[in-house]
Amino acid sequence: SNRAVVLSPANSKFLERNGYLKWQDGDLVGALDATKKALEINPNRINALMNLGGIYKELGNSEEALRSTLKCIEINPHNPDALVNLSSIYKELGSLDKALTAILQALALKPNNSVAVIILSSIHKALGNHDQALEVIVEYLELKPDDPDALINLGGIYKDLGNLDQALASTLKSLALKPDNP
Repeated sequence: SNRAVVLSPANSKFLERNGYLKWQDGDLVGALDATKKALEINPNRINALMNLGGIYKELGNSEEALRSTLKCIEINPHNPDALVNLSSIYKELGSLDKALTAILQALALKPNNSVAVIILSSIHKALGNHDQALEVIVEYLELKPDDPDALINLGGIYKDLGNLDQALASTLKSLALKPDNP
């Protein structure tokens, strides 16, 4: 990817991919640089905008993450992945009503998105709607009973509801499926 960028430094697709790979490798500064260059060449590259939002979020700059994600949605309002990202950013910023609206829009476009279902459950939990959080995650686990992330989410809900035996059982099942999960 680095060689491709050297050979064709004005190719926004190569720069976007290079930024993504650097991001995945933990080089956030290099990822930010490559992704910004891709967007200078083509400001409407959806994936580069989504990546930029994720990079900024990981850098702790939620405002820039929000700006990039909103631009992505402005270009394509029916992008379920961008709406999931938007919901996650709004949740992090404490705008739970906006987070809920965005995640419901994402699920309307892509109903079986496991990340979106888990975020929806966590938003309900953050809003204090533990029964709704439980309902969402239990319904999802009926379809995918071995999703370790959903099971750990379920454990947290049971803990908040004071049902420690079920919280422990759910957490242990999650750890059995994904032993390296911190």
